Amino acid sequence: MKILVTGLTGLVGSRFTELLSDSYEFEGVSRKTGVDITDKASVFQKLTSSDAQIVLHLAAKTDVDGCEKDKESDNKFLSQKDFENQEWIRQKTAWVMNVFGTQNIVEACKKNNKKLIYVSTDFVFDGNKSLDEGYTEDDVQNPLNWYGESKYEGEKIVMDSGLDWIIARLAYPYRANFDNKNDFFRIILQKLKEGQKLNMVTDHVMTPTFVDDFVYAIDSLIKTKSSGIFHTVGNQFISPFEAAILIARKFTLDDDLIIQTSRAQYFKDKAQRPFFLGLKNDKIEKMGIKMKTFEDGLEEIKNQLI
Repeated sequence: MKILVTGLTGLVGSRFTELLSDSYEFEGVSRKTGVDITDKASVFQKLTSSDAQIVLHLAAKTDVDGCEKDKESDNKFLSQKDFENQEWIRQKTAWVMNVFGTQNIVEACKKNNKKLIYVSTDFVFDGNKSLDEGYTEDDVQNPLNWYGESKYEGEKIVMDSGLDWIIARLAYPYRANFDNKNDFFRIILQKLKEGQKLNMVTDHVMTPTFVDDFVYAIDSLIKTKSSGIFHTVGNQFISPFEAAILIARKFTLDDDLIIQTSRAQYFKDKAQRPFFLGLKNDKIEKMGIKMKTFEDGLEEIKNQLI
């Protein structure tokens, strides 16, 4: 089976080719291959000429603070309904990338009868739910920042498309190796190896996801011909402080370098964050899809690095 993938060479996308190349033929959709997702014509040309049955849409602008800086510009053009302004589109803002890009992919999938897998984020939620409850796929989205807003808008476009679709929410992906971009795990690991002190937040909760598990989860959803929303995330709610301690101890590094701080102090003057983002993955677990805890993910990474 051939799958078209936006973001194929990225942190997450590249792992699909590394782990599943025996099962699928992956074809990248990117500016390097002559396709800009914000350019409707090039998207339609690519999807029309391809015999791929599935499009996996990973590409997005994910820099939360960078997206927040786009908000004023985006709102200016949105309020004017100036959707065709080429100056704006060339800026590749959060709305242009995450909404218009997704709209182009959706419309091209509809024209060519392709299934769409849209990778979304935990940031579509406001983080106000208690950790005892956690967020399920049935919970109402209520993003707090522009990144979350743009990804939620993408979700709505997909859900209203009439396509056969999957929305796979992903949170804090991490992996053993990737040269082109660091994830939070490798940033912490490197700083600890260099003997740097780290201020780590204690009152923020995340659901880290081992990228290998995410890849195999998507593989399973494809093979079972599933549709709908799925939380394809790790199996543990944890604070950044707790995560850093686990990293230090797993790799025999000095955990005295890790200093507790609050979210109010750490995220001062940055985009508003949803802080208690415990996403539950019970839905995929009932399908037999197993996701690792952060501690188990670190153990697997340690084995891969040997």
